[in-house]
Amino acid sequence: GKRKIQTKTKVILSVILIGLLLLGYSFVEPYWLKVTDYEIYSENLPLEFDGYEILFVSDIHHGPYFSYERVEKLRDRMNEMNADLVLMGGDYVHRGPLYVPEVFNALNGLSAADGVMGVLGNHDHWDGEQATRDGFEYAGFLDIENKNVMIERNGSSIEIAGVGDLDMGVQELNLDSGVFSILVSHNPDYIAGISGVKPDLMLSGHTHGGQVTFFGLWAPLIPSRYWNKFRYGEIEYNDIKLIVTSGVGTITPPMRFFARPEIVRITLRSGDGS
Repeated sequence: GKRKIQTKTKVILSVILIGLLLLGYSFVEPYWLKVTDYEIYSENLPLEFDGYEILFVSDIHHGPYFSYERVEKLRDRMNEMNADLVLMGGDYVHRGPLYVPEVFNALNGLSAADGVMGVLGNHDHWDGEQATRDGFEYAGFLDIENKNVMIERNGSSIEIAGVGDLDMGVQELNLDSGVFSILVSHNPDYIAGISGVKPDLMLSGHTHGGQVTFFGLWAPLIPSRYWNKFRYGEIEYNDIKLIVTSGVGTITPPMRFFARPEIVRITLRSGDGS
């Protein structure tokens, strides 16, 4: 009987210890930033853009859990990567309008050969839509919400477009047919309603990859109408390639579990990849 009780106690203590370690880890993971590489092949991509590099970041959520210094570090790390283009997917702040001018102050100096462009997320509307747009202007970023921008290389072009946040903004998408196009939409759910000319590639954030997941397989809570369908990674849907990033920062509670923060680096390739 005594041995049974000892074994039971050991098991219970082990379970508690493992639980505490996993809990502790979930507060460390938010600081473990990674770079995730994707190669996107398309026969629609002009040869002049073969090897073109894009950095995509979303959901920085500067605020009580993501300091000014961490935003500066993110900016410096991205600059070191020397991309052709930087795209930003929204949700720059968390918890209050005071953080809006600050985050763009910290991001000021972020640059790429063809510039920095982006859209707003739901948090940007909650904490200061106009202040966010002012921040874009201050930092020299291009607000591409419901706009199309052509990038040229030796007479060939690709198209970069953005739409407003699905819940808080307005979405107007008009793509030119026959041109390789990339769409930035904060919320991946927008993909389900796209008709007409479709983008070749869509980039989204918003889900944080689930933020707290069951070992990266699925997440119990996701801000999506489609639950885990557009949670994370490279997804083919509606004849569109979609990349959903896990984002950089967190919302409350400031923990991540098997949903590491990331900078997404995309290399465009001309051809079908065979």
